[in-house]
Amino acid sequence: MKVLVTGGTGHLGTVLVPGLQQQGHAVRVLARQPRGTPGVEWVAGDLARGEGVTEATAGVDAIIHAATDSPAAQRGGFRPRDFFTSPAGVDVDGTRALLAAAEESGQVEHFVHVSIVGLQHMKRLPYTRRKLEAEELVRGSSVPWSIVRATGFYWLMERMFARMAGQMFLALPADTRMAPVDSDEFAGFIVDCLDDGRRGEREDFVGPEVLALPELMREYLQSRGQERRIHRAPVPKRVQAALTAGNTSEEARRGTTTWKQWLERTARDATPEGA
Repeated sequence: MKVLVTGGTGHLGTVLVPGLQQQGHAVRVLARQPRGTPGVEWVAGDLARGEGVTEATAGVDAIIHAATDSPAAQRGGFRPRDFFTSPAGVDVDGTRALLAAAEESGQVEHFVHVSIVGLQHMKRLPYTRRKLEAEELVRGSSVPWSIVRATGFYWLMERMFARMAGQMFLALPADTRMAPVDSDEFAGFIVDCLDDGRRGEREDFVGPEVLALPELMREYLQSRGQERRIHRAPVPKRVQAALTAGNTSEEARRGTTTWKQWLERTARDATPEGA
């Protein structure tokens, strides 16, 4: 099967692409800055502008749309403007362009759309609304589709905690619980969904543990050899309930790598040889 991947240069995509190759798929990646990865066909383009989309979708049997644009995720923290606006280019306009090109080609047998668990609980965030818009576009398409969702990734949690640990005062909502997940394991789940013959809404993919935010932070600090006092942030209960509902899932496929295991692994990977 020939598969087009968007977001192929991101954390998820760089694991997803070789995973697809291992299953015998021919892989094409649409990217603004193509790379020289062996065995991968690259198409230069900009999804937000619709550039290269027609060329990228021509002749492919399936599309995995893993590209997204979250400024808060990219920087590892929120700024005031993130609560008022979020770019639509990749998540809405890009999704629309991909679906239109797939419909036009008449060859795409499966459009796998990568999304996020619990969006319905976080509708006040502009980025969340963009993701919900994209899901609706997928559901309304004539192209056979699947929507796969995961909770927040460990690497994103680490990026956020690293920024927070540098602040003088460290506070977190004590009653907010999350089940973050290893994005490498989610990549394997996506490959399975591509090949299993099913279509439509898929089970959520979450981490093996549900932990309170302070516990997640304590494990992060311990793994990095830091000691900090974590204060209780005064957050309304309804907000904490929404955060928990948006970051957990009762009926889901669970990964096997725990937060602590992932932190230990990445700490080892970051240690120079001989240190």
